[in-house]
Parts: sequence; C-alpha cells; structure tokens
Amino acid sequence: MLRPDRAYILDLARALIALLLFLPQFGWSAPVTDPVAAYLAMNIPDRARNAGRLLVLKTVEVDLSGKGDRTVFVGTWYRNSGPNTWLWAGFAPTEGGYELITPKDSDLLIDFEGIYIGVLPDIGRYGMAQAYSLELDNKDRDQSNLISDLTFYYLDGKQLVEKGSGPLDRNDPQQRKIFDFYFGLDRKISSKPRISSYTVVDLIRMGYKIPRWSPF
Repeated sequence: MLRPDRAYILDLARALIALLLFLPQFGWSAPVTDPVAAYLAMNIPDRARNAGRLLVLKTVEVDLSGKGDRTVFVGTWYRNSGPNTWLWAGFAPTEGGYELITPKDSDLLIDFEGIYIGVLPDIGRYGMAQAYSLELDNKDRDQSNLISDLTFYYLDGKQLVEKGSGPLDRNDPQQRKIFDFYFGLDRKISSKPRISSYTVVDLIRMGYKIPRWSPF
C-alpha cells in the first residue's frame, strides 16, 4: 500500500486550514459547545459601554420551537442603561452543539420576567411575547394602561426575529383582549423559562475567563 509523501500531507493540511478560514465568510462555522464561554468571548461594543465590568451573568433556557428544544440565552445587566435592563445573546441547539441566533455585534433587549411562551396567533408562529412600557420598567407595567409595544420573538431559520406590533391601550376592550391572551391571569403558556444566575466568583470557580469589557 502506497503511503502519501510529506509534501502531499502538507498541501492537504494547508487546504484544510484555508477551508476553515473561508467557511465563516459563507455563514458556515463550527457549532458552539458552550454558550456561556461564547458569550464571554464576544466583542460587543455596546456591552462594553453599558454593562462595563461584569458583575453577574444569567442563563435562560427556553423552548423556542415548541418541540422541546432548549434555546439558551446568556446575558448580563446593562447597568448604564437602567436599573433593570438586561440584554442577551441567544444560542439555539444544533448538531454538535449550539449556533448563535442573535446578531454578532449587539445584544438583544428581552425581559424574561413574566414573558409569554407559546403559540403567537397574531402572527401564526410559535415563540415568545413581551409587552414593553417606555414609561415604566416591565415589572411595573400594570400601573399603566398604555403598553408602548407588544413584541414577538420567534425563530426563522437560524435567526431570532424580533417583531413589534405597536402599542396597546388596555382601556380599549379589543386591545385588552390581546393583552390578556398573552399576559392576563388566565393566560395559557406552553412552558416557563429556566433562569440561572452566576456571580463572577461562580464563573471563575467553573473555569471561565472573565472578560474586561471596560477599563472603568
């Protein structure tokens, strides 16, 4: 049996390296094995400005497809943007690990407190729904009848879509029905998010490298 010579092996190795370098340009990349490690390694300019030094990190597991899969959101507190402002990067399960479904250069604003998960009849998809109030934190939104925006989140291929449907006036009976379907006392959700919280000390003990997003 003939054995390939050293030159052939070197040429093959160079070809494989070149292929790996070009794959990301065509949207192909290796799966993420650890969403937390991937999140900590991301270079997000807005995160550096508004989160600053990492104090706490959370993971949220959500069945975003309705098939029992667990999409993982990893995020931290953007303390320069408000007392209860958390932004996230999302990773959906794929063969061999996870794939990023949110933008590579920015985090996504989601408030998982009281979020709806299930069928979204307004757009005919399965996903999440969140009501925002520009005047109040989401935890205080019941103090106002005007909801600034009803926002839906759902998977379209390998991307998480964020779609706003506009404001809701809960004094209007028809708009109140829409709000109550997603957030009322008798709402029917398919599942609840699983939320875990980690301090910097926890992350160090788990072997993670803590990023230096901001010198301040």
